[in-house]
Amino acid sequence: MNHLCPLCKTSYPSDINFCVKDGARLIAENATADYNNPEIHNPFERQPQNGLPYNKASIGNRFAAILIDGLIFIGLMIPAAAILFFAFIYAYGNKEEIAITLCIIGGLLTLIPIAFQLLKDGFKNGQSPGKRTMKLMVIDLDTNMPCTRKKSCLRNVIVLLLGFIPFVGSFIEPVMVFATIDGRRLGDRTANTMVIDKSQYFN
Repeated sequence: MNHLCPLCKTSYPSDINFCVKDGARLIAENATADYNNPEIHNPFERQPQNGLPYNKASIGNRFAAILIDGLIFIGLMIPAAAILFFAFIYAYGNKEEIAITLCIIGGLLTLIPIAFQLLKDGFKNGQSPGKRTMKLMVIDLDTNMPCTRKKSCLRNVIVLLLGFIPFVGSFIEPVMVFATIDGRRLGDRTANTMVIDKSQYFN
């Protein structure tokens, strides 16, 4: 009976236990459907000693991943900011038609970094570029599968909403990461997701 990687779906001979592509523990091919069916199989059967589905991910790695993703966000925002700056210059120079055109273009370009910020954890294997670099991933606790784009949007929109709270809003999520035993911030609790070290997945 062949083994199957739950991440990339690559099939391996039965004597291979780990995927050479992403390191995930392999499962029997005919067990895939059962694994995702909570009535047949509990994916959280092997719980760590803290009683949670997975152990808390490294805080240092998490904040390094946030830094990497933040730099990407800034890089994606630069073109929009530059165009909006020139729109302001043209508006100040009474060239309203050019200014309006540039404002529209700049506004559309701002959607790119916003989309990245919302969907980044729904990329392949539940890993944003930063999390992939730091060997982290976001797991969907409802299915024990990598985070989807829908769940990624749900967990990350909370960060954006909290940013509107004066003074304390931007500190709430980092404090949750530090203070909670599972490292789950409000966005994770809303989407029922969790950031884990990738080496834990299916181990």
